[in-house]
Amino acid sequence: MGTVSSLLRRDAGVEPIPRCEAVMPLEEEGLGPAALEARGNRFLSSGRRLRGWSCAVSRDFEEAAYAYVLAENWRKAAQAFSEQAAYDLQFGDEHELTAASALLRSAKCYAQIEDEEEGGIAATQHALEKAIALFVKKNNLRLAATSCEELAEFYLEHEQLLNASDFFEQVADYYGANRRCNRHCRFKANLLRFTLANEEILCANGMVPVNDCKRRSSRHIKSSDPDWRAQVREMFSSTSIIQPWM
Repeated sequence: MGTVSSLLRRDAGVEPIPRCEAVMPLEEEGLGPAALEARGNRFLSSGRRLRGWSCAVSRDFEEAAYAYVLAENWRKAAQAFSEQAAYDLQFGDEHELTAASALLRSAKCYAQIEDEEEGGIAATQHALEKAIALFVKKNNLRLAATSCEELAEFYLEHEQLLNASDFFEQVADYYGANRRCNRHCRFKANLLRFTLANEEILCANGMVPVNDCKRRSSRHIKSSDPDWRAQVREMFSSTSIIQPWM
């Protein structure tokens, strides 16, 4: 049986971990944006009403976030994932990995918002920093690297090239023995440092100025895209803490 949450199970985790997975039948994608948003509101209200730890409460926040994603309300999706993370963090170390994953997903949703306001930008940065800290604490360096690379790209997008360079170096450290990813991230860090050190010379020779050195692959997902489901799957594929079915 297909589910939207199953789209997030394609990436291998460090170890198999039991988790509450939200279930949304794919036929729900036939609903219009208003109906999907109303669905998200119902699950969000349900999650906020209940008290104490329950897998169902965490799942309600996750269900709400998925509904908002399908409705293309990225801000509400980001906030729902953030609430899921805050809820999970109330109940100790056992839920820190799921909270970190929700924070990473929240940041990815914020990144989909065009012309994001200052509050959303700050929330993105905070979510990524917290996710990195939690993944490192839990010794999940694969997802620490994913979160750290997202933060490096965030700084690159906002033209903070020195910070971007530093975080690409940190990503390379987290990748460790993964030589291909390690070298790629160190190359990007060195390229940014070279650009900063030689900005005047590069501009004088008509080469790309620092202000144009942004994340060129950034693209906002639209439901009008013929492969939008695949794009959503790819967007979240690196956030899962669960091993895929073999």
